[in-house]
Amino acid sequence: MKIGYSDIGNYACYNSRFYAASFSTKFPKIAHLGIESGGRTRRHMDYNLLKPGLGAMPTIWKGLANKCFSAKASRQGVEYTCTKAGLHGNLQFLLKNEKRISIRLCTEKHLSGDFFEFSFGNDVAPATIWAKPADFAILSDSGLGNKPDQDGKITNNYQLPLLLHFPDYGLLKIECDNKDVICVEEFVQLKEMSGLCLGFKNNGYHNAMFAYHHGAVRLKLHAKSKIRKAALTLTVEKENYPQIKGCDFSSPKWDGLKRCWMNSFTLEKKSLTMGDNIALGGIAHLAMHFKSDLLLYTPALSTGIMVQDFLRRAIMVSFEKCQSNSGEINWEYQDNPGKKQKMSSFIDSTPSILIAFCNSYQYDKDARFADKYIDRAVKTARFLMKLDEDRDGIIEVPFHGNYFDDVHGRNRNWWDNFAFGHKDIYFNLICYRSLRMLFVLLKELRISDALEEINNFMSKFKQNFDRKFFNPKTGVYAGWISRDGKVHDYMFTFATAMAINEGLVPKKKAVKVMRILLKKLDEMGFGDFKYGIPGPCIPVAAEDTINWDFMGKWPRYENGGLCGQNAYHFIQALYNCGLRKEADKILFTMLDTFENEPTHSGLMPGYMKSIDWRMKDGNPCGYNYLADNYYFLLAAVTGHFGM
Repeated sequence: MKIGYSDIGNYACYNSRFYAASFSTKFPKIAHLGIESGGRTRRHMDYNLLKPGLGAMPTIWKGLANKCFSAKASRQGVEYTCTKAGLHGNLQFLLKNEKRISIRLCTEKHLSGDFFEFSFGNDVAPATIWAKPADFAILSDSGLGNKPDQDGKITNNYQLPLLLHFPDYGLLKIECDNKDVICVEEFVQLKEMSGLCLGFKNNGYHNAMFAYHHGAVRLKLHAKSKIRKAALTLTVEKENYPQIKGCDFSSPKWDGLKRCWMNSFTLEKKSLTMGDNIALGGIAHLAMHFKSDLLLYTPALSTGIMVQDFLRRAIMVSFEKCQSNSGEINWEYQDNPGKKQKMSSFIDSTPSILIAFCNSYQYDKDARFADKYIDRAVKTARFLMKLDEDRDGIIEVPFHGNYFDDVHGRNRNWWDNFAFGHKDIYFNLICYRSLRMLFVLLKELRISDALEEINNFMSKFKQNFDRKFFNPKTGVYAGWISRDGKVHDYMFTFATAMAINEGLVPKKKAVKVMRILLKKLDEMGFGDFKYGIPGPCIPVAAEDTINWDFMGKWPRYENGGLCGQNAYHFIQALYNCGLRKEADKILFTMLDTFENEPTHSGLMPGYMKSIDWRMKDGNPCGYNYLADNYYFLLAAVTGHFGM
């Protein structure tokens, strides 16, 4: 056991490979706490996960003056004695080993309620709690009405032990020796920071997210009965990543995967579902399938908690509360299935939930869960197939796609800065994937309903896909064909890659088109692959993209910026084509970056301040924490190791 110790006057400082902690020697408080689950870097010493000035301290002594305490520091830890009349007590911070810190509190009088609290900063690492809720079961519709109170707080109660996940830093387990102690989580805004941060007209949920970014995740240890003493244990847990036969991640070249795998999973505090970050929920979310793909290979956490259960929670609520009478799934239908509209704003939430549902069954073959929602899934599939107005197997969405139109309303996919519409390749490909997976699930469950319909639809799709979307002028697949008949082709890397990954492109042709894209990427200065793969290889025309200034212009954000979500499709397509050398180059270059550089900028730093999207030189061009950025890690399992 090797723990460094230094006394710098007002603070006693301790560090190992796995944690760094500084304790005040004037007042019983943890001033700095950093963790490093991998034990490989020193970033836990440089970055404080606690909110500066708030830290972690006994709630019962909050507000007392320094003169009320005496403190004694040593290599083993710090011991405090409170001499305030009526509040006499003792507190110890003890360094047990290089992964574990013990907090022992003993008071003269019995206490109940909150007795110790941590305040973690969302601007450094927005924390997710993985634990059993104390008030309801994970797989229930209880707790979904969890609204902020008048102070802008969102509150949850959890059973102990719990795991805190800090993106880029790792997992911290909190335990207590008293079974009557629970943890109360408060997601707190810095209300003074509420307001517009993405342009003078952007009045969406981003305003509140900005305030939460500057706020905190506050954990309060709460005694449900009267107690006089309690012992808390903080343990830095090992990294959680796939443990699969045939996948050897022992080499240092995989360190970036081990560090970042859990970064993909964040729980929104209101609903405890997985969206883009801890302030954006996963109910009927357009990126649910990304999480479900990764979860197929994600083991249970050390406390026995299954991340998969929180995915199922989102699937359950999406089907029960957000499905329209027609079968579409979107948050806009929440408790209003009869809402009249052609189609919702983010159209890919429907096939995304369908893919997640199918993946959820494949994870553990839970027939009870599948049987409960299979009729709703079939209803969803029929909704998607009915969108094919001209019966050629290619789906048409209501938005015309002739040009970018944010005035009269439009349907959007994940690439919402572009004018994708009418015959949209991205939407068509994920719809095809969702139908293909549902077809397999129906056969496994021995349900014949809709099998013939789905099979006939997929056959027409495969017959007409290449003819409709392949563009001989560029040698790759176009992004969309608008209602006016124009082909909108900006050499989107994901368009061709997703088609290859769905088996829609013969291998000889697939190799040819991927080599065309690799050459174009190199010509455009993207050939080092340090931060990922751009969506379009060439600038998207002004009439086809959002009217932002720097963030909308080439090469930034979706219009030439680099993100890990898109990189997955491209890397996987290279593996599927047999271009293993090229695929490995991109994968291991990105893994090196994700191990040695920060991969996010906190919850919501604002316009052009987040490194979830980067420009070629590494400068940020995003605005919030985007869990989808870690999707490329999946290519290690499904591509490099071929699972």
